[in-house]
Amino acid sequence: MEKLRSLVWLVTAKCNLSCTHCYAQRFSGQHELGTGEALALLTEAASLGAGWLGLVGGEPLLRPDIRQIMEKSRDLGISVGTVTNGAPVTPDMARFLTEHRISISVSLDGAGPESHDRRRGRGSFERAIAAIRHLREAGASYKTAMALGQDNYSEVAEYVALAHKLGAQAACVIPVMPSGRADGGNVLTPAQFAEALQKAARKAESAGIELQPWCTPFAPLVVPSLEGSVGNCRLSRSMDIDPGGNALLCDVLDIAISSVREDGLAAVWEKYCESELVRKLEDPTPPEVCATCRLAQACRGGCFARAYLMSGDLYAADPLCPRVAGVL
Repeated sequence: MEKLRSLVWLVTAKCNLSCTHCYAQRFSGQHELGTGEALALLTEAASLGAGWLGLVGGEPLLRPDIRQIMEKSRDLGISVGTVTNGAPVTPDMARFLTEHRISISVSLDGAGPESHDRRRGRGSFERAIAAIRHLREAGASYKTAMALGQDNYSEVAEYVALAHKLGAQAACVIPVMPSGRADGGNVLTPAQFAEALQKAARKAESAGIELQPWCTPFAPLVVPSLEGSVGNCRLSRSMDIDPGGNALLCDVLDIAISSVREDGLAAVWEKYCESELVRKLEDPTPPEVCATCRLAQACRGGCFARAYLMSGDLYAADPLCPRVAGVL
C-alpha cells in the first residue's frame, strides 16, 4: 500500500461566524468524531507515514479538544497546520500554537474591515488583526489567506501589502468555490482571476513577501515565476476527512470513498488507493487544451472539484484556467 503523505481533516463544522462563502456549513448536522476516535485516527495516520495534518473547519480552534489533537499529532511526529478566522486566538492560544510549532493561516478577505466584514460579520476584521498581533507577540510564524471572489478581488494588491505589513510569512490566495453556502454569483471569471493573480504577484515581488496561490495548479501560466511552487492535490497522496469521518474526494464535494468511523483509517486509505475513481483523477486523460499545455504533467487538468461543481464533469478541464477559457 502506498504511503499516506498528508491528511486534511475538517475537524468541525462549528463556527462563531456565518461567512457568505463557507463550504463547510453543509456538514453542520454531522456527528463529529469524538476525542477517542480522533486520537485513534492520528495514531493510524502516523503508522501510514503521514507527515502533515491540515486541520480546517468551520473554526477548528473552537473544537474543545483541539489542543489535545495538536499535541498528539506533534508527539507522533506529524507536522500540523490550521486555518483560523482569528477570533479564538487569545494570547494563551497564540503561545500554545507557537510552542507546538503549528503552521497558522489567518483568513483576511480584504485589505480592510469593509470587504472582510461584509462577508464575515461586523468586527471580524479587527478580531483577525488582533489574532495576528497575539501570534506576532508570541513569536509564531503565520500566513494570511484571502478567498478571492468578485466582491473583493480588486483589492488583492492592497491585501498583499497588508500581509507584508502584518509580518506574515506568505500571502495566500484561493478562489471562492461554489459549494455549501457559496453560490456561483461570487465566483471569479478566468479573466478576473488572471488579473488578480498578476496584481498580487507584482505587489508581492515589490514588497518582498511570498505569494502562495491555493487550489490553482495552472497559476504558473499566469505568473511564470510561480512554476514549481504551486501544489496539486492530484499528486500529493493526500486524503480529505469530513467531521463525521468520511473520506472525501475533496472537502468541497459530497463524494465519499469510505468511512473512518466504520472501517478505520488504514482500511479507508487502502480503499482510497485502490479506487478507480481516485486513480483516474490522479492520472487523467486530459482534454486536448490541457494535453498540449506545458503544465500538463504538473497541473493534470487543474481542480477537478471546481470542474465538477461548475460543469458536473469531474474530468473536465478546470473552468477557471485562463488558457482553457481562451483568455491567455
